[in-house]
Amino acid sequence: MQLSRLRVKNIRSYESADLEFGRGTTLIAGDVGAGKTSLLYAIEMALFGVAEVNAAYLVRHGAGHAEVSVAFEGPGKRYEISRKFRRLRRKGQDTFEAERIRFTVDGAETAYSATELRQQVIDLLGFPDNPSPQAHSDLWRWAVYVPQERMRDILGARPQERLETVRKALGVERYRTAAENAQELATDLRRSATSRRREADRLRHFDEEYADGNLLADRLRINRLVVERSLRDRRTAVTSLRATRDDIEAKARKAAGDQRELVSLEREEQTDQRSLDELVRLLADRRAEAVRREQESQEAKADADALEAHRAGLAGLEGDLTRLRNELDRLGSNLRSLAEARAFLASAEQREDDAHRGLERSRAEAESTKGALEEVLREGPTKEPPVPTPDDLSVLDQRLQAARVKETSALQEVTQAESSLSELEELLRGGICPRCQQSVRPADFESHRAEARASVDAARSRFASVEAERTGVEDARRARERYERAFDRWQVVEERRAVARSANERASRVFEEAARTLEECARSVAVARRKVDALLPEEEREARLRNEVGRLEQVRAERAHEVERSVLAVERRQGIGRALEALTSEQARLGADVAAVRQRLEERRRRVESLRAVRGELASLQAEVDEADRRLESANDELAADQSTLAGLEAQLDEAVRRVRAAEAGRRERAELLAEATDVEDKAAWVGTAFRATVLGMEQKLLTHAQSLFEREFARYFASLVDDPGLVARTDPAFTPLVMIEGEWTPAEALSGGERTSLALAFRLALAQVVRSMGSLHLDTILLDEPTDGFSPEQVIRMGELLEELALPQVILVSHESQLAAIADRVVRVQKVDGRSVIDAATPATSRPAEGPGVGTPGST
Repeated sequence: MQLSRLRVKNIRSYESADLEFGRGTTLIAGDVGAGKTSLLYAIEMALFGVAEVNAAYLVRHGAGHAEVSVAFEGPGKRYEISRKFRRLRRKGQDTFEAERIRFTVDGAETAYSATELRQQVIDLLGFPDNPSPQAHSDLWRWAVYVPQERMRDILGARPQERLETVRKALGVERYRTAAENAQELATDLRRSATSRRREADRLRHFDEEYADGNLLADRLRINRLVVERSLRDRRTAVTSLRATRDDIEAKARKAAGDQRELVSLEREEQTDQRSLDELVRLLADRRAEAVRREQESQEAKADADALEAHRAGLAGLEGDLTRLRNELDRLGSNLRSLAEARAFLASAEQREDDAHRGLERSRAEAESTKGALEEVLREGPTKEPPVPTPDDLSVLDQRLQAARVKETSALQEVTQAESSLSELEELLRGGICPRCQQSVRPADFESHRAEARASVDAARSRFASVEAERTGVEDARRARERYERAFDRWQVVEERRAVARSANERASRVFEEAARTLEECARSVAVARRKVDALLPEEEREARLRNEVGRLEQVRAERAHEVERSVLAVERRQGIGRALEALTSEQARLGADVAAVRQRLEERRRRVESLRAVRGELASLQAEVDEADRRLESANDELAADQSTLAGLEAQLDEAVRRVRAAEAGRRERAELLAEATDVEDKAAWVGTAFRATVLGMEQKLLTHAQSLFEREFARYFASLVDDPGLVARTDPAFTPLVMIEGEWTPAEALSGGERTSLALAFRLALAQVVRSMGSLHLDTILLDEPTDGFSPEQVIRMGELLEELALPQVILVSHESQLAAIADRVVRVQKVDGRSVIDAATPATSRPAEGPGVGTPGST
């Protein structure tokens, strides 16, 4: 997995920047302070937040927000980590807090907390680290990224701290942790075994309880058998007594049922008698009702027979009314046409009046615009004035300014020449040299006087020429001003003439339109008057028809009332007929009910007589039932006593069995605890000795193998950086770097600055190589920040050759050394413009073609 892209906003001196990386070596070059290291800090900030560098140190001064994002390309996947911070003012100090944290995998975005993102970064990079967002990442700072000022820190670190960091970087720390955990586990197992044995000793009492419980349970089982035999005899006696009592009780229930039936039949007999009396009364009432209905039917017969005559008269009136209404409907359309004609006539007359007024207004407006046009046509000028010069005023002003400057310069030359001539003549008149101030003869300097006079004449000639030029430009400017004023007046007059012509044409069109409108309105008025005169007779005819319709509707209402009265009489007779039929049917039903009730009364009287004859047997049967109940109750009491005794024995036996089972469970638990204690002790012995020794042996083998690889790479890298066969780099078992000088081991503090930098760089490169070879780091990128600090030009060249020889998958190198461009696949230039860092587009190195895209976009300034 390699770094593919970096984007920043408001990070240190960057307002914004976007930089893409490719495979191979990318050199970020620029002047000191241009902002190269800020890009590496931004990568670290995106991964680990502000654990390594304070946000106040990274966020651009005065910016309210800052954002950084890094992208990685893995096998078939793309990862992107983004952090956004915002500035807050608390207790008078600026602080920064995370505003948004995102982790994206192939475009699928997930929001995380700072702790969750730290764990995601650890899993992505593949090395063990502290998941706390405030913890420093030693492995990152030792094997991946080394800040410029921290390159030599690894040499001065305490041996134990250096060893622990290397162990963590190589991934062998987990073996030591496993061994320590095994020791703690063995101790815990031994404590657990001791605890189980103590618990087993507390369960010894279950052996005695188990024996006593079995003895008591056997005795209770014998007593239970005796009581169960007595219970069987008692149940047989109770069953026999219950059968005898049930027979007697059945006879008594039958006698009691007969008694209840006798009482019920006597009550039913009384009810049937009352029902018979009620039915006889209802039958008499229905017969009287039938006679009354016959009389009402005869009274309504006359009105019902006149129904057809009343309907015929009403139908005739309906026909007359329909004919008159049709005539009114026909006249209604004519009357609506009359109303519309009257409305149209009124509207046409109104439009005619409006057209008269509009015609007068348009005539007045046309005369007014015509007079205005004639007045404007008499104004001047009547044609465009000629152009005196092609230059406009701005050009002439520039020429005039230049001429005045030249005139001033020429005037100064004249003044200087006249002043020089005056000084020369004054000095010569006194016999003094104007240069050395020595006494001279004036005749010897006559040529100087002639030159000075010639200079004065030339300066005056140039001044006259420049003055004439300035005067010509001023005359041209005044002519241009007069032209533009005349042109402006001509344009104003032309615009007024155009406006006047347009207004006159518009007024003429409006006058003509008003005249046509007046003619159309006059024709519309004449048409409307003829239509109104033609429809006036229809209005009088419609009034006569309405009066006739009103009279016929009154007569129709009277006839309709007579028809309604006849219809009601017919309906009343029909209702009376249906009522008579219902009364006849009800009389027949009542007669049948009376006969049925009389027959039922006779049958009940016979049954009552038979039941009264057996009424005396119930008392003797009840006495026999009471005696049987007494004997049965005594037998049930004896049975209940035996059952109670048996229940007590069952409860005692259950308790004894429960105690035996509990004792048996306790004995099993004790045996299991003793077996578990023995098993746990065996496991503790294995974990604390054999397993722990195996884990420590694996750790030592892995560490020895890693140190062997590290020693080989460390010595080779140092030898490549320092061209001195007498200097050999090695490390002790604690990975403390040492140098052998002429056969004597020497600590790093005794080396020169360049040699110490070479030693630290070799250590870090070797550590990164071993870590990657052992699979503890998934990132194939190494970041070097000014690694040549203190290097001679020859060492810079050797470091470039070493990087090229190592063929690392991806190296991002920050340096101001121009020689390193030869080994880079691409070069990214950083410069400062007005205090802002700007990234120029990455360019391939000239020495060889680049393997990746490596394109950076300039930051916005």
